[in-house]
Amino acid sequence: MHQHRLFATTDLDEGEEFASQIWEENHSTISNGRYGLRWNEAAGDKIKLSYVELDCAVDLKAQGPLSDHFRMFFHEDGRIEHVVKGRTFVSDRTTAAVHCPGMDLSMQISPFQLLLLSLDGHCVRSAMTQRFRKLPDYVDWLGSLKPSHNLATLRSLTAWIAREMENEGSPLSGTGKPRLHAERLLLSLFVECLAETAPMESHPVCESSQIQAERARDWIDANLTEIFGVEEIAAAAGIGVRSLQKTFKRFYGCSPHAYATRRRLESVRQLLLSASGSQTVTSAATQLGFFELGRFAQSYRRHFGETPSATLTRRSQER
Repeated sequence: MHQHRLFATTDLDEGEEFASQIWEENHSTISNGRYGLRWNEAAGDKIKLSYVELDCAVDLKAQGPLSDHFRMFFHEDGRIEHVVKGRTFVSDRTTAAVHCPGMDLSMQISPFQLLLLSLDGHCVRSAMTQRFRKLPDYVDWLGSLKPSHNLATLRSLTAWIAREMENEGSPLSGTGKPRLHAERLLLSLFVECLAETAPMESHPVCESSQIQAERARDWIDANLTEIFGVEEIAAAAGIGVRSLQKTFKRFYGCSPHAYATRRRLESVRQLLLSASGSQTVTSAATQLGFFELGRFAQSYRRHFGETPSATLTRRSQER
């Protein structure tokens, strides 16, 4: 993300002043090496992606976070030992860690290169409320995330989106629906990871009825071109996320996400089959929220037995 340079310094005092945008109070002590900090950042509507490099080992103490964000650390290199309320957890190349709003902490930091994913606190809490009636304070349990398929997907997708933001030809390089869809997907995956990590004493929302599942299905059908995640579907149906997922699968044989993907693929196909001269596969796909075109093409072919370009070519030959 070198095109999005936000800050760079070799002065520790300047680094602390920059960090004051995140914490009300912070103090760093160099334990080894020569100080150097480079911070590159691309900001969306509800998320920020920051590529950060630190050249030396630092001990940092921070209090009173100013910004209402959850922050997830994906290392390319280096290691951070985080200490919160007497608990110690680690982030490195194999382990991801999360800071929540209101978290006072100390960190023992080795030289690193990492991708920092920052997500709007209100959006995260609202999504988690859809899943749990009761949840302990995040600062009391949140730290390192346990390995899972969702976490691996979130790590790889975050890195891919960061690269695409650097690519001037990518739909994600500018504002618009493709980038908003990407943000929505990152937020949804992040919430899945938190839900997997939530303490056992958390209370999930109760299961819903068939009427609520039908309401969810109808809402999806009416909003295929909009940006939404499972939390919005659940809210529209008046049901908790976990209950929605169980009930929806029981009545329709798939998850709400899988249903929405299938309906979006069908809508893309209709666009291609009725295409005018200016319609392209890319424009049809991104209009329905498919911005990773390689994966979209694979899904399309699996569903319809032909590539989207073949569908468009056949339509052109029929005209």
